[in-house]
Amino acid sequence: MNLKEFLGLNFYTSGLDQFLTGFDKTHPKLSASQHREMDKYARIYRLRDKPSESSDEKTFWDKF
Repeated sequence: MNLKEFLGLNFYTSGLDQFLTGFDKTHPKLSASQHREMDKYARIYRLRDKPSESSDEKTFWDKF
């Protein structure tokens, strides 16, 4: 027996979450649209976290 179960410390998992977890286990490969979405957000995060330092353009915020 698991200690968490014995102490009653399990977290509630909705039926939808259980379904999605099972679906993810039976469908491990990502679809083409999921790959495109991952690539899109990887680019967004990269641009956010490492902005290009060679940008010499003046922006609205430079006035402040």
